[in-house]
Amino acid sequence: MNHAGKAPRLGLARKINPVRPSTNTPFNPNDIVDLMSRYYQLLSRMRYFPESRIKYPPHDPPIDVEFAASLGMEPRVIKLLQLLPYVEGLHNEDEFIMRGSFADFRKKRVLERSTDPKFLSPDKGFEVENGEYVRPWVLVLTECGNRGSIVYYDTRNGHIILEDFYGGSLDPAFSSRRNGSPSFTNQNSIDNLPSRPANEMLEDFMNRHQTLEWIPFHLNAYRIFHKGELHHAELKQLFEYYGWPDNFDGPSFDVAAERWRTFNRVRGLVEDKKRKAPKVKHLSNITGRRLQEYLNRRQDGVWDGNPNMPTEEVTKLEEELEKRTRAYQIVSEQLSEAEEMAENVAGDDEEFESAWKKQIESYIRWIKSNLDFSKRDGGKFEVEEETKKMEEDIRGLEEKIRHVASLPKTSEEAIKPPGPTAIRHETLKYVI
Repeated sequence: MNHAGKAPRLGLARKINPVRPSTNTPFNPNDIVDLMSRYYQLLSRMRYFPESRIKYPPHDPPIDVEFAASLGMEPRVIKLLQLLPYVEGLHNEDEFIMRGSFADFRKKRVLERSTDPKFLSPDKGFEVENGEYVRPWVLVLTECGNRGSIVYYDTRNGHIILEDFYGGSLDPAFSSRRNGSPSFTNQNSIDNLPSRPANEMLEDFMNRHQTLEWIPFHLNAYRIFHKGELHHAELKQLFEYYGWPDNFDGPSFDVAAERWRTFNRVRGLVEDKKRKAPKVKHLSNITGRRLQEYLNRRQDGVWDGNPNMPTEEVTKLEEELEKRTRAYQIVSEQLSEAEEMAENVAGDDEEFESAWKKQIESYIRWIKSNLDFSKRDGGKFEVEEETKKMEEDIRGLEEKIRHVASLPKTSEEAIKPPGPTAIRHETLKYVI
């Protein structure tokens, strides 16, 4: 089944009431396969990852059906494993749903982990205190990532439970029911958590992406930015500027996204400079208090008012006092430098120009080191066109330094097209 190119059929976000699952719902694996395919396609269309990373059946490598059966999975779950698409190459260093990661069950390790996604090492049986919690007819659709969410799909009723790694429901439809009943003998059980039909949940989540309430974006890592979080408003503006959703210009968005990332690094340099003095002042207060604590214990050369303290103890206290004195002196010097820097902070425009210059100079040093290597030791690995491109990049970046005042100083300026003299380096991932 090839789902590539299908436009997502997105529903509307709405208040969802808890639904009592029916155990008589006929199982149709194509329903969840279609939902997951469209979800992945939507994220790809939002430039979260290339569409080529979505792998459809028949899979290569194939699902290890014998191993899946040995884990106690029911035939319908094993069939579904073979029909689902998977996102390749993110290696659990990503966010799919609520900090949970994409799961590629073609990997034996990932398949095995799906029977115990919370790393609880449960005892055998579902009715014991530290018992199993993933039923044979339930498929875990995600990895927990950095202790994020776990998506459980029940093949008997077509419902999904979205659980926090630490327990409770993470489904925003059930925000008032985050903690389940503690009455179960099995403390690991998820049977007490609310669920809703897979189509309702996944259509809801796709709609949140479509309306840019949730924005997938790679900034140091693959993650989802939720409304109200840092950077969300600027990323929303970035998507809308390039025509999301109906007239989205993906290639132009990619260039602007790299330019915004570069600007964000530069902005970080400016903000770090402004924040340095308060941070060092706080550290100075701490080291000062720790030093004073020991100075108070040492009066007229006597520790703790005990002139008969053993020499070994006195030596240890003197060594610790010396360490604390040295630490305070170092931090005091850093504080003087930071305060002097803060006093000399120029206006925002000048600070941005200084930060841009620092960022560009780091790019130039990196490219020059590669160029020197290619001319000295690595020439046989380079082609003339690549060497020429590096030399052109260096000249272009040096020109940017001469016109640094024209580079973006606001997010809005960074989002707009960079103009005909922009430089894009594929390895360094900058656009200026």
